[in-house]
Amino acid sequence: MRFRKRVKVFPGFHLNLSKSGISSTLGVNGASVNFTKKGSYLNTGIPGTGLYDRKKIGTKQNSNFTDSTENIEHKSNSTQVIVGEIKSAEADKLTSANLIELKETLEEVYKDRIELNQEIIQTKKEIKSAKTIRIVASIFVVGLFVKTFKNKILDKEEYLRDLEHQLENSFINIDVEFDKSFEEKYNGLLNSYNELLTTEVIWDITSSIQQDMKTTRSAASSVVTRKPVKFKFDNIDIIKSTYPAFHFENKNGGDLYIYPAFIIFTTSNNKFALIDIKDLELTFSQQRFLEEEKIPSDTKIIDKTWAKVNKNGSPDKRFKGNYEIPIVSYGKLEIKTSFGLNELYSFSNFEKSGQFSETFLDYKKAL
Repeated sequence: MRFRKRVKVFPGFHLNLSKSGISSTLGVNGASVNFTKKGSYLNTGIPGTGLYDRKKIGTKQNSNFTDSTENIEHKSNSTQVIVGEIKSAEADKLTSANLIELKETLEEVYKDRIELNQEIIQTKKEIKSAKTIRIVASIFVVGLFVKTFKNKILDKEEYLRDLEHQLENSFINIDVEFDKSFEEKYNGLLNSYNELLTTEVIWDITSSIQQDMKTTRSAASSVVTRKPVKFKFDNIDIIKSTYPAFHFENKNGGDLYIYPAFIIFTTSNNKFALIDIKDLELTFSQQRFLEEEKIPSDTKIIDKTWAKVNKNGSPDKRFKGNYEIPIVSYGKLEIKTSFGLNELYSFSNFEKSGQFSETFLDYKKAL
């Protein structure tokens, strides 16, 4: 007896960006969520009856931008971080109110993909086992018994193709349409992101703590822990989009996937959050850094100091082997929300990271 799992068709996410603001729809006939500049609305109804309901959901939040170039920072030599960790809250606390419906749909897609993968693995095992039994049966017996196993294998192979087809089509499609003015803004952002990807080194700053400069005799007012990461274009496996996401790798939490109107924060255990770009608080600044490791080729040296210094900046002669350290200029980008997103990145090229931050804020302002 063959069993066919019903193919579940997930709704698309149609996103329109125009001078009047964002207008987007998630769902199917009779149940959808509409996002506009005036707010987000849940639309429900019974097709063909005329019965219809529209309910406002979600809130809007503001963002800010500041610049600071005062402090000098230094890399920590500690392998363990105890205090000063820079890390976002758990994924289930980070979703913007107006994107809860989309998140629930994505969770359903994730659940279906997990179940389909498990079923595919089990079916492949059953096919392998049936083929082994058929070989044994063909040696000792003939006729109906062998034919039965052959038919069983054919049925399971057909079922496996059906499951793999369902897995291949289990995703949310994000269809983005821009007005000309928005398209120009987004193309500018794409160009600056492409430039950012040529930055030689990008670090995820996972902790930052203030230090007593008098006690340590250091010119650095704070010490950071950093880990190299990669930025690229990518999509998570449950989304297909006309515009691939900006993928920010994260070493102590979920990765960030930035789409034209929202960000997906996803962890390795398939937990995720959806964050409206309008909810972001971006802060870009120059990071004056005491660099004792190899200086990237696209980094500018802006000053020099000593490993041990006096208050007036001169070398402390009480320390033997006191050596000179270059101070370099990095770009520092802080990404936050009022409800728990907290990430900090450092870029070896100050100019390119500054240009990206500026165009991102310009695009966010347009939204």
